[in-house]
Amino acid sequence: MITRRKRRLALIAVAAVLAGILPAGLMLAITYRQATTAAGVRLDHYAAVLENHADEIFGTAENVLETIGTTIDRSCSAASVDTLRKAVYNSLYFREAALIYRSAVQCTSVRVPETSILISNADLLIWPTAGIHIAAPDLTLEDEVSITVLRGIDRAPGMAVSLMMNPRQLLEPVRAAIVEQQIALRIERNDGIVLSRAGSLLVGDDDPASLVSRRSFKHYPLRAVVAGNRDALLEGWWENATLFVLLGLGLSLPLFLVLAYVDRRERSMDAQLSDALENDELHVHYQPIHETGSLRTVGAEALLRWQHPQRGMILPSVFVPLAEASGLINPLTDWLMKRVAADLDGPLADHPDFYVALNLSPAHFSDAELPERVRSIFGKACRAGRVVFEVTEREMLSSSDDLARTVIDTLRSDGARIALDDFGTGYSSLRYLTQFPFDLLKIDKSFIDAIGTESITAGLVDDMVAMARRLGLATVAEGVETAAQLEHLRKIGVEYVQGWYLSRALPMDELKAYLART
Repeated sequence: MITRRKRRLALIAVAAVLAGILPAGLMLAITYRQATTAAGVRLDHYAAVLENHADEIFGTAENVLETIGTTIDRSCSAASVDTLRKAVYNSLYFREAALIYRSAVQCTSVRVPETSILISNADLLIWPTAGIHIAAPDLTLEDEVSITVLRGIDRAPGMAVSLMMNPRQLLEPVRAAIVEQQIALRIERNDGIVLSRAGSLLVGDDDPASLVSRRSFKHYPLRAVVAGNRDALLEGWWENATLFVLLGLGLSLPLFLVLAYVDRRERSMDAQLSDALENDELHVHYQPIHETGSLRTVGAEALLRWQHPQRGMILPSVFVPLAEASGLINPLTDWLMKRVAADLDGPLADHPDFYVALNLSPAHFSDAELPERVRSIFGKACRAGRVVFEVTEREMLSSSDDLARTVIDTLRSDGARIALDDFGTGYSSLRYLTQFPFDLLKIDKSFIDAIGTESITAGLVDDMVAMARRLGLATVAEGVETAAQLEHLRKIGVEYVQGWYLSRALPMDELKAYLART
């Protein structure tokens, strides 16, 4: 059997024979310089995107802090706490706001402590009354790493207000672009303190094998550093150079074009993902979802798995962003929906009350054809309430997107339910819930892990459940791993739970056996 690699090598041999030995040294040098320049432009673009995004975030912080400072008082009254909460709820970026007086946190948008919390980190005690101070990532005020933005209140000496954000947000516009690439990036203060970093750990900006772009920000004392592995950035250089050398040879040019196409298709991850849809490399596992009180299994979340023939198991966190970037997300989602529909009509037909939850990309909710595809694939299963679509809060649905709301309303009118996944970890907060008609609220595992600990987030699950109850939403707790967590969730009224304490994700044959037992 002739493999794709052998075919590619055969094309190389034919092209070499037809083209002969060409005096390509000069042309190779020119194309190498062009490729290096293009790679540098690419890194410069990433750095510019980071600067623009940081300008937007910290500019928003300046305006919010200035507004808070004109209205808040030191007493931590209900009105003051409400001001802090509105500042967070109305923002896309910040997860907590705080009032500081004389080196101690008096109250935050999350809660009012019984006693003020003394701040020991000197970097959090820099309070300019004009502009802002961006403190280094710190663990003092909460158990998760946060960047704190501070501003003093000119009318009240000794008082300051602050906003906290996840450092990952600074890199979000570029994070998807560096998936599967040997690129490292970071944003740091001019004094060298790193605010956020991401990308390959194998690339250093002081490495001779790296290409580096450094960009100082215009409006804040920050800079972006983007470094890439030279060989990885110039991966397609040889093919492009060879084609350029042979532009004048009409006979060999088509052969080299075919060669470049086959070689590029062979190596591109999106091409391999497209092949995986046809070669039965994708599989579906189901993680059971249980009723909290009786522990009866009421549904399951469908989780994709890609068993790559060379790379082994590839996680959805890698190939789903790739599918979104390459335009394969619709075929991938249609494949998943068809597989789930077949399982609902086949192995799960004996469980008419059992539902399956599927994750959708926010891009799907801007696709006017999605409801019709769902209708044609699931048929009566949606009307029977056996399908739940989840959208994660880590990605944003635009609150001004009328099409997204129309898509959601149509899906719900057809009988499907909509769940907000990973609640509490994204940008949107309460305003997000009020803009879109969700049926279920899935509480992220990070909050479940905090139950029974001394973490400042330990009590947030109770608050989320109470808020969901007021909004008429059922709650599902993800990542339940201990009996103590399950008991606490049962006491506070969480309706459904899923996690390894009860069951891992199961292939269909194991799921059927599990349902027979539970």
